[in-house]
Amino acid sequence: MQTQSNEVDFSGQNFYCGIDIHKKNWAVTIETDDMSLKTFTQDANPDLLVKYLNRNYPGGRYIAAYEAGYFGFTTQRKLAKQGVECLVINPSDIPTTHKEKDQKRDPVDSRKIARSLRAGQLKPIWVPPVTLIQDRQLIRTRKLLVKDRVRTKNRIKAFLQLHGIEYPERFIKVQSHWSKAFIKWLEGIQLEGPSGTEALQSLVRILKHTRDELVILSKRIKEISEDIRYHQAYTNLKAIPGIGRLTAMTILTEVGDINRFRSVDAFRSFIGLIPRSHSSGEKDYKGRITKRKSVNLRSLLVEAAWSAIRADPGYLYIFNQYKSRMETNKAIVRTTRKLANHIYFTLREINR
Repeated sequence: MQTQSNEVDFSGQNFYCGIDIHKKNWAVTIETDDMSLKTFTQDANPDLLVKYLNRNYPGGRYIAAYEAGYFGFTTQRKLAKQGVECLVINPSDIPTTHKEKDQKRDPVDSRKIARSLRAGQLKPIWVPPVTLIQDRQLIRTRKLLVKDRVRTKNRIKAFLQLHGIEYPERFIKVQSHWSKAFIKWLEGIQLEGPSGTEALQSLVRILKHTRDELVILSKRIKEISEDIRYHQAYTNLKAIPGIGRLTAMTILTEVGDINRFRSVDAFRSFIGLIPRSHSSGEKDYKGRITKRKSVNLRSLLVEAAWSAIRADPGYLYIFNQYKSRMETNKAIVRTTRKLANHIYFTLREINR
């Protein structure tokens, strides 16, 4: 007599998982091509989700998506390693209804991700290699330390002003501040009470420590710029007016594979150098540059454009041409676009 198998096989069927990720728990919605199956909450653990899918829908094709943000790409890598196709989505690219904006909750967010994933409306962002992420973090950490150094300097100056401590004549000029001699003078300051003296010396020690760390990181960045992965592109970028070591390495680590941009317009869009537009009927309005941007690239390239204007007659001519018919801030943005074009084609030439 023929026996009936109790095993369930979902081969050929798609299961879409919308995940709203948080530190301690996830809201997960699972849908098929035809219906919404379940919304639930689980601990923030990719292994638990994979076990749930394999136990309840064995043999199926699992496709997951979550918003890019604080938790980076770790979840994507762990899910992909266990056979789950996982997309990381820019939050602003997820279609959202007015009601979902007004009633924002984790289950609602997971449902809209699953719904959009099933409809094929989500375009994933590029997931960089782990080595590139680590190199990128090195440069971002240096940037944070530079900000900390500026804050500490401002705190020291505010402390001196609060306690009426005047600079010696040899340090009257701002250019003489923060030299070795200036730091030595700070270390020798004695206030009336020991508490005030210790407070000042604490700030001075923080400043010295931050400067030492910046030296270490700068040395490491110089070393990776000479690595075979970056050396040719780094050398070519440094030949562009306005671009030095840190700017070149920031570009290389933030951009990654230049071939992922299908055109120079896509590259400028990634940086955030395209205008907002509104077209309706015969009206076509072009506004300010879009708010969507690469936080670590747009301001950096604007600064590089200013440096290029000062260093290169060609860029000075371009800037003056724009400035003759528009405001300075608009002219520098247009000049930055030219610089972005130069960067894009330089990197594309290397990667051919």
